[in-house]
Amino acid sequence: MKRYHQLDSLRGLAALTVVVHHFAFIFAGLLWLDALNYTPLRIFKAGHEAVIFFFVLSGFVLSLPFYSDGQKVNIPHFFIKRLCRIYIPYIAAVGFSIAAYLAFYHPGLDSGFSSFFHDVWSTPLSFWLIVDHLILLGSFKDYALDPVLWSLSVELRVSLVFPFIMLFIKRFGWKSNVALGILLSGAALLLNNWAHPANPHPISSNLYFTLHYISFFILGALLAKYRVNLISSVMRLSVAMKYVLLLSGLMVYTYAGIGDAVVKRLFSGGGVWLSLAADWGIALGVCILITSTLSSPRISGLLEHKPIRFLGAISYSLYLYHSVALFSCIYAFHNLLPMWATLSIALCLSLLASSLSYYCIEKPSMALGRKWTSRPLRKLKEAKEAV
Repeated sequence: MKRYHQLDSLRGLAALTVVVHHFAFIFAGLLWLDALNYTPLRIFKAGHEAVIFFFVLSGFVLSLPFYSDGQKVNIPHFFIKRLCRIYIPYIAAVGFSIAAYLAFYHPGLDSGFSSFFHDVWSTPLSFWLIVDHLILLGSFKDYALDPVLWSLSVELRVSLVFPFIMLFIKRFGWKSNVALGILLSGAALLLNNWAHPANPHPISSNLYFTLHYISFFILGALLAKYRVNLISSVMRLSVAMKYVLLLSGLMVYTYAGIGDAVVKRLFSGGGVWLSLAADWGIALGVCILITSTLSSPRISGLLEHKPIRFLGAISYSLYLYHSVALFSCIYAFHNLLPMWATLSIALCLSLLASSLSYYCIEKPSMALGRKWTSRPLRKLKEAKEAV
């Protein structure tokens, strides 16, 4: 099965935008930061857009083995590998978040920080808070320890149903699958309005909105299903049209996320449905960008550079640990160092922690998944040789 290293690099760049987003999101009242949302520089701090990028990429990569003609996907093995790949590093990150909270948090920090900053680590640590983070069953205060953990609850939940979703994706065409995705988003909205959960926000561990995010795994799987035809179609375009396609993808990806805010401001409208619609716009931009990347030897070549590939390799750990490093440094060095120095240390610490996590936790976890799923095959091979 072919591995698309360009997509790993794209994941690394997306993770870096999440870092920039959270490093900027801790401040309140900085008008120039808000103004960036309406400039092309927004792409460098598009944090939620990056999460939608992750979901589409996951759908693409996870679906590839299901399209292989040479072998049938072993579903129990799929679950084991996915748990080892995602859940073990996740648990380690939760543990480090708790340790950092106990070591550095203290209430009463000076004003100037946003409500986002004051929400994180402000919830008292409790047994049930930890249990919620471990079992990931319902809506919980996912921002209490590390504000990125909500998306990991989505990844793990979707992993449990993904093989069964692939049965539908493989059997039906793209129109039926897109219709299924829209249906899931609509169901998420209706269930959320009907049940009135404690945490009704889409960017959370809200169980109902997991249905909405399944849609983007479906889009990623569809992109993988039709990748050969899509790549061939783009490669037949003129150079000018290729640039138009790429710029269109960048524009849609960058600005679809503020479409709901613009509509609310212009028409005094509101509703969660606007945010869900904006997510679909972001996902469309992601699909265009992935197709353009896979169709362009030049872009693929740029993404093959070692620093970018390394960023892609540590992207999951960077996503998990950058907020922990940021909040630890803010509390540890507040009133001791200027803010630029604190943020610089936090960034270096994020990269260091991510590298250590990749080599010491992620790689051993993936090796463990391969080991656990290779035993039955090895025993079967030995039995055949004995016969």
